Order: sequence, then C-alpha cells, then structure tokens
Amino acid sequence: MATNGVTVSWYLPPWAYEDPSRSEVDPHHLPVALVDVELFRYFEDVVDPLVGPGDGLDGDGFVLAYFCAVTCRPFADREVPDAPVHPVLTVQVGSGDETVCHDPAELAALIARLRTHTDYLDQHVHPAFTAIHDDWEVHHRTVAKPPP
Repeated sequence: MATNGVTVSWYLPPWAYEDPSRSEVDPHHLPVALVDVELFRYFEDVVDPLVGPGDGLDGDGFVLAYFCAVTCRPFADREVPDAPVHPVLTVQVGSGDETVCHDPAELAALIARLRTHTDYLDQHVHPAFTAIHDDWEVHHRTVAKPPP
C-alpha cells in the first residue's frame, strides 16, 4: 500500500514462505517495490552433498549442500527473462561440475547419494511443485481472465 492510499493486491499462495506485503510505500517507489516482490519456498530436506570428501570444497572447507527452491516474481519486469512471473523450480545438485571416484566404493557411495537426491525429488519436490503450478494456474490473473 502506498502512502497516498493506492493499493496493489495479488494472490498470496499457501506455499510462499513469507508474506511480501508492504505498507507506507512512497507512490513514486511503488513500481520498484512491486518488481522486487518475490514469492519463494525452499526444499532443504536432503542435506548430503553429491560430492565426496575433498571435491568441490570452498575456501572454508565446506561443500555446498543440495537444495531446491521455487521462486516467482509476479510483478517482474517482462523484459528480463531471468525474472519469471510464474513459479519455477531451481535444483542445485552440487558446487562443482565433477566428482572423482578413486575406487568402486566411492562410486557406490556417489550412486547412493544420487539415489537419495532423486528419490527426494521424485517423492517430495515433484508433487509439491505440481501442486504449486496447479494452484498458480487457478489463481493467476491475466487481462483476459479475472481472479476467481
């Protein structure tokens, strides 16, 4: 809501972790405030990294853990392709491009980590992302389609 009483509203989906609502926005900054609105949800239940010990370590010796995130910027600048106005899923599977296996046991460990990650994607993320997309389609506003 702008200080001059102008209000812009949108559907807040149940999957969004935070309510991005703001009040007391300067009317001149309202377009910028809208472009900055981001709806998000993280999936962080699988924390084991895909890389093995010594692979892909950052400066502090940590391996970036696997995660998934759904993001949506409903008022994004339509000229910027990286700012989706519909929910998109980003899956990060590791910090490096490769994992070196020194013996069959390390390969077996990598396979187990990959299986854990794909099982999680299949059993948890895929159904949730499908529900998010279905929910968005039902509530998405367009010029031709008013809100329900």
